Amino acid sequence: MASNTGVDDQAFGIVPILAASGGSSPEVDAEKYLLIQHQAGHWGFPKGHAELGETPIESACREFEEETGIRAYRLIGTPSFSETYTVFKRSRTLRKTVTYFVALVNSAEVNYQADEIRDYAWLPFQAALEQITFVQSKQLLIQVNDYFRTNLGNLLNI
Repeated sequence: MASNTGVDDQAFGIVPILAASGGSSPEVDAEKYLLIQHQAGHWGFPKGHAELGETPIESACREFEEETGIRAYRLIGTPSFSETYTVFKRSRTLRKTVTYFVALVNSAEVNYQADEIRDYAWLPFQAALEQITFVQSKQLLIQVNDYFRTNLGNLLNI
């Protein structure tokens, strides 16, 4: 039986943001977020487990590149954002935490990994919020969007 405290499983991912052309546009919903539809049917962000010896950032970047084919992006290493939820595997209840990093993407072109991803969509904040399946991921998107909107000028000029 899984413990009630601590984390039983960890994964790492990227919240990709396609910034509005022209740079520091203050318009609401000018930027778009990349959501993927996992094979299980739910919508969220690219993520996966670390391989032996990988740091969280290395793992997040590798999974992002493998799942989306996107190689041209600028990673914002801090802060990170996380979600924790319960999963059921082989008659066990596990607590899973996924840590995400923000990445600014230069192009909307996606070559997704068909064995892991059903579909993808670049969506403005409100549409992304409606599309995401799980409440924890919706809350994470709100946090990322707030951070991005607050730090827009600094992030786009790094």
